[in-house]
Amino acid sequence: MNVIVRCCGLPLVLAAAGCSLTPVAPATPTTVVSPASSAPVVAAVSPPTAALADYRDPATVCRRFTAALYSADTRRDRDPGAAWARAATDMDGALAAQAPAAARDGRWDTWRSHQARLSTTVRDDNDARPATDTPGSARRWARVTATPVGEHGWRGPAETSIVACRLTRTDSGWRVAAFEITPAGLP
Repeated sequence: MNVIVRCCGLPLVLAAAGCSLTPVAPATPTTVVSPASSAPVVAAVSPPTAALADYRDPATVCRRFTAALYSADTRRDRDPGAAWARAATDMDGALAAQAPAAARDGRWDTWRSHQARLSTTVRDDNDARPATDTPGSARRWARVTATPVGEHGWRGPAETSIVACRLTRTDSGWRVAAFEITPAGLP
């Protein structure tokens, strides 16, 4: 199964069986990540848990997931896939089982040459959205602005996106089961 996801703004293909990411040209402005019904069955894992994290509020989980997804830092991360691993603590078992590892981000070498990290701000973006929660599922939206910031005042272009989280209630609380990333234009 291949699914397209944007990691730090770059479209990547997730191959669930091979667990690798490959850069691709964007086909549409919206990216959707969810386990596909026609895909081979991937064994779900118990969702990872972050110490002291609150999983009782779906908005909190969506914001924390978004912040982790946009947390690339070339000074500590081997590749952009490390951000996905940090975000896994807010995923449900099926999404976490996909366990992708970023093979390459077209901007990574530039960021690394500047010892850059993403400076990220995340806020709720739920105001204009209809509430469609059920006892076992919820939708929440987060607006994220990420700017690569490096040594000696270097800054790359800022990107603002809307992350739409589809959450499910698990035994350990709310978890992201799928998400969509849509470019939002200027910060």
